[in-house]
Amino acid sequence: MKKLLLIVCALAIATASFAASGKVKSSYSGIIEKYDAATKTLTVKHGDKQGEFVITDTSEVLQNKVKADTSALTAGQKVEVEFVLDGPKKMAQKVKVSGTTSK
Repeated sequence: MKKLLLIVCALAIATASFAASGKVKSSYSGIIEKYDAATKTLTVKHGDKQGEFVITDTSEVLQNKVKADTSALTAGQKVEVEFVLDGPKKMAQKVKVSGTTSK
């Protein structure tokens, strides 16, 4: 019984440490609606919804699997964004642009 209690406590502490130390990654895909270079905000439309992502100096932009800069972020292109939450903001870590789509 003591061993079980000890294992449960150890797991609870390990889980709490892990959750506090890292940010949860997520992804969002859709069509680029716009990119505002002044605010470094990328707006992506997915169906009836849209997501806004902040592009930082450490964000990686790829166009057709080749490293690119933010000039590759033009409206109408298919995109997948890998991001982490920083408070209410979605901070882009990797932006994969894969071509155009018909609107």
